[in-house]
Amino acid sequence: MKLFDLLKRGAATSPDKTALVHGKRKISYRDLLLSSERVSRYLSELAIPPGSPMAILYENSIEYVVLFFAVFQAGHIAVPMDTSLRPEKLRFILNDCGARVLMIQARYKRFISELLGDNSPVEFIISDKGIDIKQPAVRIETLPDIFDRTGHTIEFDNLIADINEVAPFERLTHENMTGCPNEPAAIFYTSGSTGTPKGVMLSHRNLISNTIATVEYLHLTRDDSVIVILPFYYIYGNSLLLTHLLMGGRLVIDNRFALPQVVLETMIKERVTGFSGVPSNFMILLGNSNFTSGKLEHLRYLTQAGGSMAPEVIRKVMAAFPDKEIFIMYGQTEASPRISYLPPELLKDKVGSIGIPVPGIEIKVADENGDEVPPGEVGEIIVSGDCVMLGYWNQPEEQGQVLKNGWLYTGDLARWDNDGFLFIVSRKKEIIKVGGNRVSAKEIEERILEHRKVLEVAVIGIEDNVLGEAIKGVVVLRKGQTASAGDIRNHCRAALAHHKVPKYIEFVDSLPKHQSGKVNKLALRYPRVRSLSRAHSDRLS
Repeated sequence: MKLFDLLKRGAATSPDKTALVHGKRKISYRDLLLSSERVSRYLSELAIPPGSPMAILYENSIEYVVLFFAVFQAGHIAVPMDTSLRPEKLRFILNDCGARVLMIQARYKRFISELLGDNSPVEFIISDKGIDIKQPAVRIETLPDIFDRTGHTIEFDNLIADINEVAPFERLTHENMTGCPNEPAAIFYTSGSTGTPKGVMLSHRNLISNTIATVEYLHLTRDDSVIVILPFYYIYGNSLLLTHLLMGGRLVIDNRFALPQVVLETMIKERVTGFSGVPSNFMILLGNSNFTSGKLEHLRYLTQAGGSMAPEVIRKVMAAFPDKEIFIMYGQTEASPRISYLPPELLKDKVGSIGIPVPGIEIKVADENGDEVPPGEVGEIIVSGDCVMLGYWNQPEEQGQVLKNGWLYTGDLARWDNDGFLFIVSRKKEIIKVGGNRVSAKEIEERILEHRKVLEVAVIGIEDNVLGEAIKGVVVLRKGQTASAGDIRNHCRAALAHHKVPKYIEFVDSLPKHQSGKVNKLALRYPRVRSLSRAHSDRLS
């Protein structure tokens, strides 16, 4: 079983059901499968060796999903690209993975010369519209032309005829993955702490095993639908895509999260059963929309991942949705991505916990030697299971630092409680060394968020001639509220040790974020990165 079979499974069980909604556009499972098969046949005709990386630079859309699955059916490796990156970083990714095919949305065509540069590996370009480029050696095709050429030769029934032999539904469990090959399926590039993209290689087995496990604990069915505000190139967004298509569910795409009230209206109109977001998504919705009072009786569950959510914010979400299932989850791109989840019925008693391992995954909290530490003691989260990545593309040294003896070293520090529930303490790289003290940025952020006037906060360490590092809090206040740096420090002093009180407080209108919604702390530490990010955003708008 490979990833294209997930789409075939969804199409076999729900052929005429709507698979994707994007604005006024909709596509059924039948048409989604046929469209993807058409593109895959074109890709198979290209003079490119099997298993070649193919880059996709598209925002969330029906076309993205068509192209994504077509790459798998043609026997190649998908490379989803972050549409918020500057052209030079996108060019680095193209060159690093050696992409022979670039699938690019026409809205980005003005960057094509910067993306290709002088020595690009790209030989073929596919777009939704025509693109004019100077490189005569690069062949260009458009999706309409591809569909016209192959659209009359494909029979739907023939495509799904073997699906029961490939993967009978009753065998789709995390315990039986023998039919899933461990060959590369996708490369997801992550920025890492230095900002240099790292290509995380994930196999069909990695992604399918994690998809099945996630479906299992979320209790997803073909009747579920989810609002998609997270980009598909982001592993969390990719998980929404795979889980819902596997079950024959429905995905409602809305790329307008800058207008949270509009997203809320889409949720109401489309009667979605699920909402998934990172912490900042929840904080923005709670602070800048009618998220808590909208007519969301159809909503069954909410999921949160993509970084720790402060207990104060979790309590606000619980108060806003007392009758909904709220799943707090933890994961990494390197784990395909889901590692643990907190069962909703235990949320009230275990606020702040990231829960228990997802089905089929083993978690240890280990010391520097890899030995497990007892409950209550802090160690690094290490993970084993079918979800663990194959490695980093072209980065064997980085890979050797995180993959050791069959275990993924996550870089996250945590502890077990006496009941077997996991609590994150901090990321190794988010420990601020103040004088002789090690301080968790997460602990300070959680305290500042308890201030009634604060909407968002990010805590970072900055160079200090005396302390080595000093603590800085970057704060966004709620609309119409005012506060001083002294107010924030006094609030911290009431609950934190003296050395944990921020030396610096900066008030801003908004925090810089990646398109996934995660706070971009690199941009906070280095103002030039922040200004470049804004300039690039202005260019794309």
